[in-house]
Amino acid sequence: MKIGDILILSGKTRHGKNRVREQGKLWRVLKIKGAMPNGPWPGGTEIAELETVDGKHWRVIPVAGDTDFDFRPAP
Repeated sequence: MKIGDILILSGKTRHGKNRVREQGKLWRVLKIKGAMPNGPWPGGTEIAELETVDGKHWRVIPVAGDTDFDFRPAP
């Protein structure tokens, strides 16, 4: 995964499936950085900031894997 890549998200949990249905499955990687120590992930965890291809929604996911989403590169 690198900046500018397009990812296909698919939901693992009910929350993830609802978000994919509501916000779409195609997301662009905007930034990859280390998590802050006071956030939802342990400090230094590599996280990716994502935005929908249309630019209307954003989210942050851990690069190593997320509890709500599976992701893979778009062909």
